Amino acid sequence: KMWLLDCGLDSVEWRRVIVVYSSALAPLILAAYLIFKKQMKTWVTFTLLSSFLIATFGWELWVNYGLLNGDEVTLRRSQALSCAIPLHINWLVNSLADTGVVWFAIILVYWLFPKKTENYQKFSLLFFTVFFLWFMGQNFIVETIIYHNQVGGDALLSWAPLMPLGSFFNPTLISFGEREITLQSQSAWLIGTPLFYFLSIYFYKKHS
Repeated sequence: KMWLLDCGLDSVEWRRVIVVYSSALAPLILAAYLIFKKQMKTWVTFTLLSSFLIATFGWELWVNYGLLNGDEVTLRRSQALSCAIPLHINWLVNSLADTGVVWFAIILVYWLFPKKTENYQKFSLLFFTVFFLWFMGQNFIVETIIYHNQVGGDALLSWAPLMPLGSFFNPTLISFGEREITLQSQSAWLIGTPLFYFLSIYFYKKHS
């Protein structure tokens, strides 16, 4: 019997769980397919592996376990969700999804500006803007819809290397109704924009 059926998820929680697991599995499935077809680019592989490690150690583990002045994720969500996405795999699932976010930024650049990508090894303000808008946009959705009440509102998130101001200075950037977008939860992707973009350029130069 599938354990999810025993968690007592309501309809909203079911949708969240499906989105979370799908977001984590999608990059793995796509990577496996491209590797099987021998179409996976080496520089993309290194970028994604590095992105996974950065997401894991840069904020996901810290936020998951509430390592420094924060609550662990089980205290910020229902028992049903903690049953469906257990504490000790929650960080892994989220880190995989983060890796997919970085990958999609690269895909977006290649899809929107195929001719300009011939000079990917050079910094492009246009590409940087695509990364930034995508990272911020997806995180707005995650914070206000998928993980509402887990990262916003009264949720106490741990300090993390890519969330350097922690909860000590965490102003609300945007608020509508009970939904809030705060500096702390956005800071990982604010810092991550140049970090992930320049990382992709580095590996492109080295392995393309």
